[in-house]
Amino acid sequence: MEKNLLNPLDVMQECAQLALLGKGYTKTNPVVGAVVANQTEILSRGWHQSFGGPHAEVNAIDSCLVPTEGLDLYVTLEPCSHQGKTPPCVEKIVSSGIKRVFIGVVDPNPVNAGKGLEYLKKHGVEVYVGYMEDLCASIIEDFAKYITDKKPYYTFKTAQSLDGKIATSTGDSKWITSKASREYTHYMRAVSDAILVGVGTVNADDPELNVRHIKSDRDPFKIVLDPNGRMLLDRKLVKNSADKLIYVTCNDNDVSDKLNGLGADIITLGGDGQLDLNKLSDELVKRDILNVMIEGGGKTTGKFFDAGLVDKVNMFIAPILLGGDTVSIAGKGVASVAEGYRLKEIQTKQFESDLYISGKVTDFKQPILDLTEYVRGCCACGCSRDDD
Repeated sequence: MEKNLLNPLDVMQECAQLALLGKGYTKTNPVVGAVVANQTEILSRGWHQSFGGPHAEVNAIDSCLVPTEGLDLYVTLEPCSHQGKTPPCVEKIVSSGIKRVFIGVVDPNPVNAGKGLEYLKKHGVEVYVGYMEDLCASIIEDFAKYITDKKPYYTFKTAQSLDGKIATSTGDSKWITSKASREYTHYMRAVSDAILVGVGTVNADDPELNVRHIKSDRDPFKIVLDPNGRMLLDRKLVKNSADKLIYVTCNDNDVSDKLNGLGADIITLGGDGQLDLNKLSDELVKRDILNVMIEGGGKTTGKFFDAGLVDKVNMFIAPILLGGDTVSIAGKGVASVAEGYRLKEIQTKQFESDLYISGKVTDFKQPILDLTEYVRGCCACGCSRDDD
C-alpha cells in the first residue's frame, strides 16, 4: 500500500510541540524543535533540551537511525550559523547530506537573521521558510523580546471571580477556581523562569509559588516586590525557598539584610518607596530571567500595566460573584475606554466550570526579511506557496 506524502504544516506543528519540551530549560536560548523525515514519514525527532547543550537540529540528525543523505529536515527556527556554546547547526546540516530544510520562522537575532538561510542555500541545500510561522514565532516570544528590547516577557495570570475579584472582603481566596485550573497554572509556573508577587500577597496568603500539581523538576525563582521592607520573615518563601527568592526593595532594610544572610538574592533599586520596574527588568535580564509570570496582587499587577510592561494575559474566571474591592488589576488604570488594553490572538478553554481566556497585549518588532525566494514550490506536499 502506497504511503501518503507528509504535509509540511502538520510536521511543523509536531516540531512546535517538541520545542515546548525544552520550555524553561534553555535560559537565554530559544526553544526549538526539529524532525528528520523522508517524503512519507518522520524518522527522528529532537529539541533543544538545555542551555549550552546540542540544538534541536543536531539532536534530530544524531538520533536518526538511517543515513541522512537526501532526507528532509523540519525545524521551527532558522538554524544558527555562528559559533556559540555549540558549533553552527548549518554546518552539521550540510555535512549530514540533508537535501531540504523546512523552517518555521526566521531567527529574530540579528547575529543570525537570514545568515543561516544563506549558508544553507550557498551549500546546495533547498530552503523553504514560513510553515506555521505564527505558531513558531509564538513559542519564542520571550526570546524575541529579549533580543529586541532586552526586557523580560511578562505574563499576567489571575484566578478571579466573574466580577473580577481575587479574594473576598475578609481576604479568603482558596479556592476561587477549580482544581483543573490550578493544575494548568502549575504547568505555566513550570515553564516560567520566575513567579512575581507583591509583598501584600506574601504577607496575606503565605504562598509557596512552586510547582506542585504536576510532575516537574522545575522550580522557578520567586520574586517579591517589597519597596519599604514590610515582608514577614516567617513566610514559606523564606523557610523553604530562600535560595530561589529574589527580594526587590527600594533601599537596604532589616528584611533585606536578614534575607541576604539566608541566601536570597537582593535587588535594591533606590527611590522613595516606588520601584522602578524598568530598572527591575534590567536586573532580571542580567540574571538570565526572560519569562516572568505575574501572580498578583491587584496593586502589583496594576503597576506593571501602568508601566506598559505586560505582554500576555492568562485569566481563569470562575462562575462565582464575590463583591468587595479586592480586584485582580488595580493601579492608575486608563483615562478612557479607547485607551484600554485590548487583547488579540485570543484563545479560550474551559477547565471544569471555569473559563480560561488568554491573549497578547503588546507587540515587539522582529527583523523583516524578503522571503519570496524561499517560499516558492513546496514539492513535499505538492502545493505552491505562491498563492499565499
